[in-house]
Amino acid sequence: MQPDILLFMSDQHAPQYMGGGEIPVDTPHLDALRREGVEFSQAYTACPLCVPARMAMLCGMRPSRTGIFTNVDALPDTLPTFLHYLVAEGYETVLVGRMHFVGLDQRHGFTKRIAPDFTNSGWARPPWLVDDFGVHTQTMGYKWCTHVVGGGRSPVQIYDEMVVSAAQDYLSQPHEKPQFILVGTYGPHFPYVAPEELFKKYIARAEPPQTLAGEEKFMNPILRMLQEPSRTPELAAACQAAYRGMVEKLDGQLGEIRKAFQAFTAARGTPGLFGYLSDHGDTIGEHGIFGKKTFFEKSVRIPLIFAGDGVAAGKRWNDPVSLLDLGPTICAWAAADTPERADGISLKEILHTGTGTGGRTVFSEGMDKAPDGHWVHSIMVRQGRYKYISYHGYENQDMLFEPEKDPKEQNNLAAVLPAACAGLRAQAYRWADPAKAERMQKEHAERAACMAAFEKACGYDDRERFRNYPEEAKNDPAICVTRLTSVPGPKQTSEFLGLSAAAK
Repeated sequence: MQPDILLFMSDQHAPQYMGGGEIPVDTPHLDALRREGVEFSQAYTACPLCVPARMAMLCGMRPSRTGIFTNVDALPDTLPTFLHYLVAEGYETVLVGRMHFVGLDQRHGFTKRIAPDFTNSGWARPPWLVDDFGVHTQTMGYKWCTHVVGGGRSPVQIYDEMVVSAAQDYLSQPHEKPQFILVGTYGPHFPYVAPEELFKKYIARAEPPQTLAGEEKFMNPILRMLQEPSRTPELAAACQAAYRGMVEKLDGQLGEIRKAFQAFTAARGTPGLFGYLSDHGDTIGEHGIFGKKTFFEKSVRIPLIFAGDGVAAGKRWNDPVSLLDLGPTICAWAAADTPERADGISLKEILHTGTGTGGRTVFSEGMDKAPDGHWVHSIMVRQGRYKYISYHGYENQDMLFEPEKDPKEQNNLAAVLPAACAGLRAQAYRWADPAKAERMQKEHAERAACMAAFEKACGYDDRERFRNYPEEAKNDPAICVTRLTSVPGPKQTSEFLGLSAAAK
């Protein structure tokens, strides 16, 4: 009998923020999922940015093969995803909410979508976003994410509640075909605004990261460009409190969806596989950086947990795995063909038994603009005890860490272990050609600019974005730690308000 499969995919959840983690959060439902299934404790994204990570996950190809390195890019509709292989085996493939597709093809193998996305589906930002998001309009971007922080309602909460409700409604109905369902939330992606009671709960426990100053000598110019110039311990603590509150909120929603899915498979009499993952994490002030786009652990690591019929219980796999493994694993579980081109591998054996072959090497890639405007490819290699990071053109500032001994990555070993760096650099260059990747990105950026200009001339593409936000979610949160001091736009600034007596 073909199993029903449901994946709950959040956005920007660093796995260090959950029950028993480095920064503890009350997550009883995630804790139960880990007890009852298999947790991959060293799972890494293919790229620490939304669109390239998600597109790599779907087609099973690393960014240097897809050419997708930024959030303004799209898979060609002739490139199959693992969803196409599931459909060929008789599955209904259902997208509920977030996936961050760009362009005319908003399915890429999903046979139906029952809840819209959070972001617009086109190449250009519609001018009416401020009408929908209010003071939060720019705060979904890392450059402005600290400009509204606190406790209260936000567009993210409204959106995620809509997605969960739509998923519950779908799971309450009968369906003939075997189901692959992906439930995508936007939380705990910034803005850093948690429900008021959860913000109050965690602000009393919040501590700024030890590396907030971010003055380490190994920080290259690109990393320094990502640093928040107005960071303070008070601001970082408030962002952490909000993030922890958002993770707890997410945990409750995951529990609701898992309960509905278990009832769904019980009614159908089918085996079920339930999984949880995210596309990348969030550093929340570590090394002076908020958000993703780096290979520091809290940005590049992701949660990856499975439980269900046929899955070993209470197992933890501590060798590195990749987001690229998701498609091959789901296809193997559903007895569907797995594309030979896939850069990932199936984790089915580990799910069944909790054991398998270790010693894996995994990679992650990125692309940023240097201070002079040229594109710079970057790569991470995770192997054994080491993690190696290199930015093309800045090899004199390569980084080598031991994540298990140094989880906050304060001790760069590159200068004292040059042989280890050389070996990992050689593996990186076998995986990706930095100069070729930069040329591809330059071409893709030119194409994206042309598509955006075309769209502006013909009309913005906003057909699959949720827009029904109440006024309360568009304004300053009830407990506001930072507030915009100008109309949302590229030059907006904020003022630090501190915490009210009620929040302390």
